[in-house]
Amino acid sequence: MYLSYLELFDLFLRFIAIGQLSLLSFYVLAKSCNLTSVLATTTSVCLSAYLLLTAPIADQHYGVLRGVLLFFTELAPYLLWCFAVLLLRDNFILKKWSFGIKTGITLALLWFLYFFGYQQGRGAFHQINHLLQLLPLCHIIFIAVKDLKDDLVNARRNIRLILVMSISLYFIFILVLELGDSSVRASSIFSSINAFLVLMSTSVFTYFVFKGKFKEETLKIAEGGDQKQEDAIPLVYKDLNQRLRCLMEEKFFMETQLTIKELAEKLTTPEHQLRELINKHLGFRNFSDFLNSYRLPMACSQLKDIANLRKPILTIALELGYGSIATFNRAFKAKMAQTPKEYRSKFQK
Repeated sequence: MYLSYLELFDLFLRFIAIGQLSLLSFYVLAKSCNLTSVLATTTSVCLSAYLLLTAPIADQHYGVLRGVLLFFTELAPYLLWCFAVLLLRDNFILKKWSFGIKTGITLALLWFLYFFGYQQGRGAFHQINHLLQLLPLCHIIFIAVKDLKDDLVNARRNIRLILVMSISLYFIFILVLELGDSSVRASSIFSSINAFLVLMSTSVFTYFVFKGKFKEETLKIAEGGDQKQEDAIPLVYKDLNQRLRCLMEEKFFMETQLTIKELAEKLTTPEHQLRELINKHLGFRNFSDFLNSYRLPMACSQLKDIANLRKPILTIALELGYGSIATFNRAFKAKMAQTPKEYRSKFQK
């Protein structure tokens, strides 16, 4: 097998990237062995498999190994989706998945193992799967963008901007090429550029990991009442916290679809300082959770008030600042474990 200098350079770049991914995997697992770290490591294995599978080497030289690499490569977008949702959604719990969903996932894995591992992707399902892979990747971008403004955790915001969106966009680009003209992918120049971009991405990501850009700081939440919480807040934030509390007591939280940017402008303070106060010192991971800590107690008060018996729940939701009844219902049920209608009915008997 003869390789040109460009192809040798391509292989060199790929092996460096695989080495970085291996180092990151060992580092992540050594720090904590939990579901997040296992998913991160498995995703790294899938990306390493993709780098090996798309190397400038003829398919016949892989032998049985090609099926193994193809299996992990085709799993990559789905594992990336699980990893992204686990990181970005506070209420994402695998244990809540029904038996039917878990059975379906198991059967899908067995099919992938047979079709890609044993059959080595020979058949129409290979192209169908490329279309299916676009769905989880697009959903990752959707949730990363949708909840970005609401997210108060800096580490998680970095993940949204640097890790999830960039990797998702990259995979979408590769899938579009897979569905399109294969001559582009077969080009040595494209292969080398692709390897270089992956290496640059893994290098930047490795740098950010060791710099702690993706590390969440421990929330400084005081227990034992408002006074202890007030005492636990650093002096530099005391004035801002006092002004924030006064503004909330004036029911500014009832402003329709209030954002943290609008709240920061009202308090004449930089948005990043307000984020840090609410997240690190008041203990809220999302701005919506902070608003709900004021809105939901008032909602409960109104729902159990006999004077508001004929007041529609939609009216209550809109008056409290919610953009829709669906948003209000989700927030209320998450906090009270019942719908607003069910909660109100207890006080009408």
